[in-house]
Amino acid sequence: MKTTRTLLILIISVVLFNACKKKTFPEPEDGNAPQFYFKGNVNGTGVSLEAGVNDYYMYSSYLQNSSNSVYSFGGSLRSQNCVTCNNSFSVEVNDFRTSTYNGPSGIDSAFQAMFYPYFSGNPAPVSYSAYFYSVFNKNAQYYNWNFGDGGTSTLKNPFHTFKYSGDYNVSLTLTDSFSCSNTVSNIQKIGVSDAFCKTTITVTSASTLNPTFTHSTVGTPPYNFYWDLGDGNYSSVTTPSHTYSAQGRYPVSLRVVDANSDTAYANLNYLTSGSNVCTTNYLVLANVPVSNPMALSNITVKWTDAGGIEYSSNSLSQPTTSYFKIISASDYHINELGQKTKKLHVRFKCMVYNGTSSMLIDNAEAVVVVAYK
Repeated sequence: MKTTRTLLILIISVVLFNACKKKTFPEPEDGNAPQFYFKGNVNGTGVSLEAGVNDYYMYSSYLQNSSNSVYSFGGSLRSQNCVTCNNSFSVEVNDFRTSTYNGPSGIDSAFQAMFYPYFSGNPAPVSYSAYFYSVFNKNAQYYNWNFGDGGTSTLKNPFHTFKYSGDYNVSLTLTDSFSCSNTVSNIQKIGVSDAFCKTTITVTSASTLNPTFTHSTVGTPPYNFYWDLGDGNYSSVTTPSHTYSAQGRYPVSLRVVDANSDTAYANLNYLTSGSNVCTTNYLVLANVPVSNPMALSNITVKWTDAGGIEYSSNSLSQPTTSYFKIISASDYHINELGQKTKKLHVRFKCMVYNGTSSMLIDNAEAVVVVAYK
């Protein structure tokens, strides 16, 4: 009997020991780490703010403009219960359309992975109309344009409106009356961008075996040039002169890297005078902003410094190098006010102003949450 009791106690002990070995602690949830932050350079000084660190909290809100019924979605990273809210960051994003008063917003389409303009005292354009002009199109019969945003055209010299800023690969394919076909493609920087270097190729002594290629470049000098002359020869000079050994069509390309490491590309189909093969190129003769009187999709960034002084991008005009890009957007939790929210990952650069004083926010990245109706 004693032996049986001892054996029973031993069995129970082994079972309990094994049960304790199998028990594990729960895995930490994503929400236990800071999900919202700002990091970047403010007037040349690196700054990092994180929700949950040093009493910082991510506040979200929305507001509907009473004059035009456009919603503004806001997020603010600041200390809890602060009065002056020193060293804080906030962003406001206008809706992409108007709404009925106190009605639902256009939130499902408001946040695209694209560049957005700053509201700087006046509404900034979002869309741009461009006029394209085909050249070197002898005996052309058919034109096929692809504007890189889903839009196409069969016109010789079309207008096209880009709904959003960005870099678009615009191509033209020409087919002549002898069924010869040729294509040229170039990246067109439309509206706001985070890369500001642009270039195009021009040529002197055209249609000969001895052309000189030049360029028109906008960016931050000095530049580095990388030419592909289309016949297996290359050059790194600013304006290369070259001798082709035979008549024909040569796809010339140029890559330019400026002092900020921004890169621009250009392509040109060069045709010598003794060649009958078809060829095509195109020019962009106009890139006109479309009026946006209600400041749809406009951005406002605000920064409060260590002394409690608030600076805002909504004051004076922004430098041409300023940009704001939404990288991604996703649904998030209901906020403390019972409002629905979106989580935004953004990158940006801008000037913020307080009267005649200004600050440069550069190389900035943030994850914020904004509320919506």
